[in-house]
Amino acid sequence: GHVIDAIPVERLRAGGYSVDITVVDGHSKDMTSVIAKERGARLLVQRGHGKGDAVKTAFQEFDGDYLFMMDADHTYPGDKIPDMLHYLENDVYDVVMGSRLSGSIQTGAMSRLNYLGNLVLTETANMLYPAERPITDVCTGMWGFDRDSIEHLASLNSTNFEIEAEIYAKCVRGGYRIGEIPIQYNRRISPAKLSSLKDGARIFWRLFKERV
Repeated sequence: GHVIDAIPVERLRAGGYSVDITVVDGHSKDMTSVIAKERGARLLVQRGHGKGDAVKTAFQEFDGDYLFMMDADHTYPGDKIPDMLHYLENDVYDVVMGSRLSGSIQTGAMSRLNYLGNLVLTETANMLYPAERPITDVCTGMWGFDRDSIEHLASLNSTNFEIEAEIYAKCVRGGYRIGEIPIQYNRRISPAKLSSLKDGARIFWRLFKERV
């Protein structure tokens, strides 16, 4: 509920946009589906399991001009969506990433191990996929896309937390213009599901797999 409430719907509508908030429910046993419906969001039941499959479910159902992807754990700032939209609608970028590492991280939001791992994975991505400008946070869970880039990502096949690495690799290799904006990363109010070493290894492998 906090995630949906933070999205500046009225500000976006005042800019002439219709807004479709979609929640992908990964077979949850909590109040996710009830809260989503109460907030007026469209609910999609995930076809498979894992974050990657959730993202693919949403992408396959997309019908609009711009899509914004955000983790549903209230760690990412929904009020930054208009800032990301500015770069997309003015044709500055085709894809915009919200960077935690060039912005600010709330105390306790990211462990020292995860911070170091993010730096290593981001540098690996910059080395393997040189773009017009280096990125600072390849593992971010907040992205904005235009219609063409979303159509290009129709063939995603990651199932878990390596999905962002695959998205970035495919966008760079597809020649899409990628930019970043700094964001604040907040401490989550529920236990983390990511395993630093196991999922970090998967992300590292996905970067190399996409390259070769």
